[in-house]
Amino acid sequence: MIQRLYVHNFRCLEHFELPLKGISSSLLIGKNGSGKSTISYALEILQGIARGVSRIGELVKASDFTRGNTDIPIRFEIETILSEKLYKYVLVLELPDNFKEPRISEEQLLVDGKQIYSRKEANVCLHKNPQQGSDASFFIDWHLIALPIIQKQSEKDPIQIFQSWLERMIILSPVPCKMKGASRGSTLLPERYVSNFAEWLTGLLLRYPAAYSNIDKYLRKVMPDFDSIENELLAKDV
Repeated sequence: MIQRLYVHNFRCLEHFELPLKGISSSLLIGKNGSGKSTISYALEILQGIARGVSRIGELVKASDFTRGNTDIPIRFEIETILSEKLYKYVLVLELPDNFKEPRISEEQLLVDGKQIYSRKEANVCLHKNPQQGSDASFFIDWHLIALPIIQKQSEKDPIQIFQSWLERMIILSPVPCKMKGASRGSTLLPERYVSNFAEWLTGLLLRYPAAYSNIDKYLRKVMPDFDSIENELLAKDV
């Protein structure tokens, strides 16, 4: 569960902090241009990194700096609780003069305040416990993000635990008019605007049949005349 999101100098967000500690779910409501979509874009950038996009230029453009102010770095921070430990990931981007795309000036992952790895410009340092030996460091291109590149030791590696959580995060901006009621298959990955609602619901109930009881219970609360959900065959393979 996300505890905190901080974004600075990214599109319309300056010194923006979203505290979510102790909140299991939240709904963002605001006028057009207030930054709702920008928040989800920021989360999608972080998720794209976890899913293997290593070059920052594929995720962030020069135009993403607030009002073109490239003298100030873009800063992303995200905190989450995993196995009762606080994970914090920080990514700082800069765009020097005459550069066509941003590069990484700072990056780090901390668990309960202890650095797992840190990065300053091109130098990445893997911090180890005293029992594991001395720290290890290596150099990478300034335009490459370290998180998806660092080799993980095991499934219990803190870097692997955080990356797996981040890549599985579901980010939604539901638009009812775009939701389709017919499906030609099933999926467990709803699209951003939930346009594949029927395919997602089909996949959800196929994988987790017990989920139907939760859906049924909720719908009966908000719609007293609700009867049941049926998967009707509308046409061949639909």
